[in-house]
Amino acid sequence: MSIRYYLVLVLLSSIILVCFSASISGYKASMLEADKVFDEQLKSISLAMINVEGKLETKKRHQESNFAVQLWRKNSLYLNLLPDPSIRTPLGDFTVGFSTVNFSNQRWRLYTDHDVGSDRWIFVAQPIKYRFKLAENMILSAVTPLILSMPFLALLISFTIKNSLKPLVKLSRQLKTKQADDFTPIAILKESNELSPVIDTLNSLLQRVENAFLREKYFASDAAHELRNPLNGLNIAIHNLGIKMGNSNDLIAIQNGVQRMSHIVEQILMLNRTHPDHLVKTFTPISLTQTVQSVVMDLYPQIESKNQEISLESNDVFILAEQFTLKTLLQNLIGNAIKYTPDNGKISIQIELFNQEVILLIQDSGPGISENDYERVFDRFYRSGGDQHKSKVIGCGLGLAIVKHIIEVYNATIELSRSEMGGLTVKVKFLACDDKGIS
Repeated sequence: MSIRYYLVLVLLSSIILVCFSASISGYKASMLEADKVFDEQLKSISLAMINVEGKLETKKRHQESNFAVQLWRKNSLYLNLLPDPSIRTPLGDFTVGFSTVNFSNQRWRLYTDHDVGSDRWIFVAQPIKYRFKLAENMILSAVTPLILSMPFLALLISFTIKNSLKPLVKLSRQLKTKQADDFTPIAILKESNELSPVIDTLNSLLQRVENAFLREKYFASDAAHELRNPLNGLNIAIHNLGIKMGNSNDLIAIQNGVQRMSHIVEQILMLNRTHPDHLVKTFTPISLTQTVQSVVMDLYPQIESKNQEISLESNDVFILAEQFTLKTLLQNLIGNAIKYTPDNGKISIQIELFNQEVILLIQDSGPGISENDYERVFDRFYRSGGDQHKSKVIGCGLGLAIVKHIIEVYNATIELSRSEMGGLTVKVKFLACDDKGIS
């Protein structure tokens, strides 16, 4: 739930609860006041009736009369003004004061008075329901305008809260539109006293993250660049030394170690270059089939040296891509299949279009990897089985990390599974497009 809706709900609920409590208290107070007013009215009527002379007796009364009056003199009914004239008994006890009685199928508030001089008793009664009705009307008159104003009050509260939260909404929008490598300070024209410390803290955090980002960004590439020249020099020196002294086993081991180090340096440079935060997306429609054919041609000397059989099944399909990163992706995936597939093994590449997705399948007859390592092999420097991998192929564990970077840039997906040929199956799904770039 948003802060705005939460505040509106809480404020309206609080107002309604307070109004309801006030209505209950007002109802009780109104009943007390109504009782006082009507009790005084009963007293006034009784005083007026004491001065009535002559015997006045009605035979028929309206059933909804607001008052009932009886006058008794010397145990004789002198005046009988009741809704039901057939009632000829006293309405109450001959005791001065207020009481509650029942007759004519309802409850009445009764006032009994005594005129000592004429020895007359006056009974004046009023239906209690009229008192409740008056109190209810008073409360409704007070509460109805408030109830009717609730929708307008809700709109006013919502509008006020919306304006108050505008700086927070602007901050949210700025954070959403920021790119991964955008560390510029956040600036909001209309800041609140509560939001200013948050913005200052965020800007301070962005500054620290930028410093850490730049250190991470340049450290690996700078270190790799610094290592490249000495390694190239070592390769040349070892080659010259081999010409002069012959290629001994120790010299070959040194040469293999230097070559492995050179491979790691190149992979580190490639890993840094293909990081999603460092790449600028300049995608154009590229034929995936033609790119795969080009990569296979580049890697064919390795295929031929291992006497491997490779096949490609595909129609000409296009994806939005960038030539360098797409070729790097395919070189790593197809190169891994070549490296880990033994001599005389088989490699199968399939490209198909399904539901606006281009699916690339690369299968091999190599040893494959454990299902427990399907996720971990995309971590940097992680190799399934380490240097004890049963394929005996030497690697540094960066190839699939590079692949993962490129997959993230393309918003594609990659899945690993067991191949029908006994090795590994790599499935990559791209969003399809035509040769004009329309998906």
